[in-house]
Amino acid sequence: MTDSLLRSLRDHMMDEAEPLAGLLRKCLLLGAETGSVSLRQWARKELHGYEDADELPGYRKLPTPPISADTLSGNTWASNMTYSVLQLPSAAREYFRDGFFLYQPIEELEKIAAQKSASFTGPGLAYAQHAWNKGLPFGQQVVNLRFTLSGSTFAGVLGQIRTQLVDLVADLTAGTPLEELPRKELVDAAVGTHIGTQYNTTIQTMNGATAIGDQARAKSEGLSVDDAIRLLDAVRTASGDVSDADAKSELLKAIEDLRGELQADSPETSAVVTKAGRLKEIAAKIGGAGVSAAASGVIEAVTALVMSGAFG
Repeated sequence: MTDSLLRSLRDHMMDEAEPLAGLLRKCLLLGAETGSVSLRQWARKELHGYEDADELPGYRKLPTPPISADTLSGNTWASNMTYSVLQLPSAAREYFRDGFFLYQPIEELEKIAAQKSASFTGPGLAYAQHAWNKGLPFGQQVVNLRFTLSGSTFAGVLGQIRTQLVDLVADLTAGTPLEELPRKELVDAAVGTHIGTQYNTTIQTMNGATAIGDQARAKSEGLSVDDAIRLLDAVRTASGDVSDADAKSELLKAIEDLRGELQADSPETSAVVTKAGRLKEIAAKIGGAGVSAAASGVIEAVTALVMSGAFG
């Protein structure tokens, strides 16, 4: 079973025609085999959908899309009018969240991605419609407020999920023979790095070699913690190209948080993974070749160190 699971995931995850749902069910089994609660939890939520109280992975958080509406002005009826949220009256804007969040099961997202477009409504839009109409003159009205997104938007989300899965499986198979199980701690670390730290709730102390109080001796195939810190310096240098002051401040804080953990006397695996994941999330949000490339170098280095058991 172990051999077939690992081989099946590795061999089929690159096939774009392979449904993600089937791959995620294999992840459920692999999580059970390795004892990784974080892998099983992620796969289960992707398969069954997320709850309102769940912290969604970044790839399921989309920018707020334009709003479609039908309007009536006297005897004139207009369909499919498009508005930005910023064009709405302030009383109506209060009912909109910052972003468009996808809680649906993966199979539902796959069906939507196959369509040309899909429309969505909900209580927030109903309340916004009521508030908007209250401020309109007699004889004017807006109805059928809805978000309309293209199927390609959902295809892009599915592509990100597939990429995360490829990264995760690549980490697990890089240092583990396909006929053997990766250690639970390594699976949890890979999930935390590539998927999101909100699932990484069961990381334990690594059983492999650790370095306490001497980062220069914590190595993975010739890579040391000092190397990871030097790569962090490259991210700081690249941050000079970030024009958005708030985004730059957020990036610099993430850099220093990760640096502080790496330079601690006894860096903890869970803290390193959490802070590296935060840096990855912010760099992805900022974009830009310089920041993205530099941050990717840090994430790869930290992942290699975590997978080698470099931290306590």
